[in-house]
Amino acid sequence: MYSFRPAVLLAALAACGGLVKADCPAVWTDVAAELKSTLIDSDGNCNDNARAAIRLAFHDCFPGSCDGSIILADECTDRGENTQMIDICSTLGTMATNFTVGVADLIQFAAAFGIAACPGLPTVSVKVGRTDSSTANPANQMPTPNDNATTIVAAFAAKGFTSTELVALVGTHSAAKDLNGNALDSTIDQLDTVFYTETADGTAPASLNSDISMSNSSETSGDWSTFGADASSWADAFVPAMEKLSLLGNDESTLTDCTSVLTAAFA
Repeated sequence: MYSFRPAVLLAALAACGGLVKADCPAVWTDVAAELKSTLIDSDGNCNDNARAAIRLAFHDCFPGSCDGSIILADECTDRGENTQMIDICSTLGTMATNFTVGVADLIQFAAAFGIAACPGLPTVSVKVGRTDSSTANPANQMPTPNDNATTIVAAFAAKGFTSTELVALVGTHSAAKDLNGNALDSTIDQLDTVFYTETADGTAPASLNSDISMSNSSETSGDWSTFGADASSWADAFVPAMEKLSLLGNDESTLTDCTSVLTAAFA
């Protein structure tokens, strides 16, 4: 059983009156070292653990809050949409216990680390100090691989995301695999815009029906084409959207910035 912990005290002090600005706790440097061996293979490429870690951040947050409940409330094992992530849930749950850090924080830290491990995007900022929860988030919130663009746009809008933010976030499929283990573009070890172009023109090794729908729907195809043609446009949209996702259900002012630890790990 994984324990859950409240927000870091120094982060709370930082939020009260702005008199204290907490430094990132030193333990996260040790966590980063552990993640490097967990999410990067012997050839220096991001591995399936990294892909799962990126996905896990979305699945923890989107149903309601980034609170670690996907691990702490057994959502990982109890919900079918999380089947592919059981191993990474176990890995990160054990790591949180071993390093005495919050599960919710570790999920987001590992996702940002995974994004950095699959090169192609600027660093996504990562903050710690969330309150963990062992109460499950609402069920039946996750879009499915067979949903159409209209359904997915509506689901994201209900969570406060624009269609542009949705299409940008879906770009993580550039380093993803389908349920059968097939890559969703030809550059599986990189987060790049090849995913957008190959999905749209039907040349990807495999594609989700939801992605195909978004690539040609009038609601999303404009952004899809823009990101496919311009990596900078994608990066400019993706980074703030991912940072926004990582804060769902949390007060950013109470959190402590640990982005410097992440950038140092890849220096």
